[in-house]
Amino acid sequence: MSFSVTMPALGESVTEGTVTRWLKQVGDVVAADEPLLEVSTDKVDTEIPSPASGVLTAISVAEDETVAVGTELATIGDAAAASGGPGADGQPAAAAPAPDAPSAPAPAPQAPVAAAEADAPYPAAPAGVSSPSPQPQVAAGAAPEEGSSAGTTVAMPALGESVTEGTVTRWLKQVGDPVAVDEPLLEVSTDKVDTEIPSPVTGTLLSIAVGEDETVAVGTPLALIGSASDAASASPAPAAAAPAPAAPAPAAAPAT
Repeated sequence: MSFSVTMPALGESVTEGTVTRWLKQVGDVVAADEPLLEVSTDKVDTEIPSPASGVLTAISVAEDETVAVGTELATIGDAAAASGGPGADGQPAAAAPAPDAPSAPAPAPQAPVAAAEADAPYPAAPAGVSSPSPQPQVAAGAAPEEGSSAGTTVAMPALGESVTEGTVTRWLKQVGDPVAVDEPLLEVSTDKVDTEIPSPVTGTLLSIAVGEDETVAVGTPLALIGSASDAASASPAPAAAAPAPAAPAPAAAPAT
């Protein structure tokens, strides 16, 4: 899975921006909300954060180039590409050669068995010993797939080198609303700029963590975006009806 990093609209009347400096290079591992590059417009100079964790697989716009809002700047790919997982061309990485086993007396040659062992992906286990099934390897630091139950967190970005906090001035979307990638979610204000924060992915706004007029530090989670199925599964199940109390047993009549 890959994520596209585009030139955001850093102001209501801003139509283009200039890439002033790349903070990461192709092949570098990046974390979600980690600064990727610096851009300059006629209103603000700021850093653009990564929309997801992964590897910077491509840079589309060089330094000092000016492009329109919405132009693709770079592509973030799966972190497995940096840790020996499948390569960018979709082919699995070559497996490391297994260490040589201690020398042992060679058994009598059996041509059919030798040919079968040569074609097998794993060496045959000795008789009476069960061979464990291979377990899939999970790449360290791999980003969760889009649409997973975890969703994608939208955090307060660093809108300037010395900016440490920002204030949520207005939410443009509400919980349950569908959103598209790069669609404005909310407006924030800092001591340097007032701007809109776009959605890093397409999905449904599952929750809002910071209310309007609240001031929070850079990196604080603002909202969670997931799929429509995540929103349905997040709704609480109706409580089971309590059993009706048993009726008291009638008192025994006194003997006559």
